[in-house]
Amino acid sequence: MDDLVIVYKNDLAAVELADRTQASMEGRFRVYRDISSPQNQKPQPPKDFNPKLIVSLGGDGTLLYAARSWGLGGAPIVGVNLGRLGFLAEIEPEILPEILQSAVSGTAKVQDRTVLDVSVVRAGREINRSTIINDAVINKGAPARIMSLKLSVAGTDYWTYRADGLILATPTGSTAYNLSAGGPVVFPSLEAVLITPICPFTLATRSVLLPLNLNVEVIIGEQTGDVLLTTDGQTFTPLEPLDQIKLYRSNAAVRLVSNPRRHYLDTLRVKLGLYNDKSD
Repeated sequence: MDDLVIVYKNDLAAVELADRTQASMEGRFRVYRDISSPQNQKPQPPKDFNPKLIVSLGGDGTLLYAARSWGLGGAPIVGVNLGRLGFLAEIEPEILPEILQSAVSGTAKVQDRTVLDVSVVRAGREINRSTIINDAVINKGAPARIMSLKLSVAGTDYWTYRADGLILATPTGSTAYNLSAGGPVVFPSLEAVLITPICPFTLATRSVLLPLNLNVEVIIGEQTGDVLLTTDGQTFTPLEPLDQIKLYRSNAAVRLVSNPRRHYLDTLRVKLGLYNDKSD
């Protein structure tokens, strides 16, 4: 019997839908449930547990947790949106049975998303490595203080940024913090990495879009203290002066089941408020 994970946020609507989903899947799958919380320790399913399908019930944050905790091996993720319109969780609860049937039969449309590994190196030793689906953000713990950062791409001479921080985003994450910071929206199927400064000191400093085969390295300035690296908005690593943050294409795979009734561009249109003006 194949394995299925139901990841859900801890509220009444999500719990009730998790109950119904589990009831509908039992007999065909061995079901394991996980309440999404980055603060909790990773759950301990049976030792031979290997999910073939993942159901995420909540919003984009729940789906990011599900992807990092369970989905990096490439099992399809059905992201059900129980809040506001989501970019990642795009399945409406009322069509979940239909989507599950197509996912189980192998006929669902699945999107492969770019995934990046982020390594933190201190004094020549890697102290942390994580995988991002959306973004890695370098920013100050103390407010209203500018930082100095050096960026090297593919081993070239360093670019120097003076800003409140720096966003390193995947195309999937282009509609998250990157968009709020003035970065471009990138179609999620493209293979690229975005580099967007946060409130740069120089107005001419803008976002850069790079191909994935160019390794990216950021060095924290010598006089810069109280800095955090935040990955996908859910995990945090304190940084020190001269720490190196290295970005690589990941060997992991994240696959999202698409909503057959909605195109990504429709979601984008609604999110950005680009409605049809019937007066035209």
